[in-house]
Amino acid sequence: MSAPIAVAAIPLRRTDVDVRDLLHWSLEILHRQAETFDVSLRVEVDDNVPARIALDARKMAWAMTALVGNALRYVRRGSQTMPGGLITVHVSYDRSAAQVTITVQDDGPGIPTDRLPSLFEADASASGAALGLSMVKDVIEAHGGTFAIDSDTRGPAHGTTVRLTLPAAI
Repeated sequence: MSAPIAVAAIPLRRTDVDVRDLLHWSLEILHRQAETFDVSLRVEVDDNVPARIALDARKMAWAMTALVGNALRYVRRGSQTMPGGLITVHVSYDRSAAQVTITVQDDGPGIPTDRLPSLFEADASASGAALGLSMVKDVIEAHGGTFAIDSDTRGPAHGTTVRLTLPAAI
């Protein structure tokens, strides 16, 4: 099955990128914003993640900023009496599949199950968040990767997890 025309048309300028550096510089401003809201923003990179991966650094930086920005928009903000929420960006590597997985997880209110199927409909009536998610999905697919989203609105496990899986031939 070939990629959709829009995905195939996204020009990529791949270079060998250090994912740790990319996350550091692309999320720096969001770290400061999270601190302002008393929200914890954690970035965790497993030790076995390759030092360099062939990616379009600008497009991936934009995608990460969009995902963490969405999470920051919906996670609980802290106050003097109650700490804010938590956003975690985690990078792992599966050597046998030669894949890097980046997850962005938050403990916000979650997305109702009935809204999940329409999140990627980038039409005139889509919200800014839906349009952003659709564009992030396109960028990941242009890299040959996959995009998945899980969300829960119930109980203490509420929140949203976005999972990006990218090929990482080293």
